[in-house]
Amino acid sequence: MTPSTIDEPVVGTLADTLLEEMCQVILHNDDVNLADFVARCLMRVFGHTEQLAYKIMLEAHNKGHAIAQVEAETEARLHRDQLQSFGLTATIEKV
Repeated sequence: MTPSTIDEPVVGTLADTLLEEMCQVILHNDDVNLADFVARCLMRVFGHTEQLAYKIMLEAHNKGHAIAQVEAETEARLHRDQLQSFGLTATIEKV
């Protein structure tokens, strides 16, 4: 017997994620939340280091917004919603 391959699409795996559009999660500055709280939220939601979280927070504070992460659309929507659940202002944009 010789080995053979079957040409069938892969469903529900990394292939789906690779075909998904990429989005950037944008953190917007607000006048309500304290800097430490915002940085801790970024660390919790994205797993960012403390240094990166503070860099993103400061950019949002100084420029009005900052890109917190670039990722597949499904993850971006989830992370935007998580940031919003902490009372932060966040949006997503397709890249």
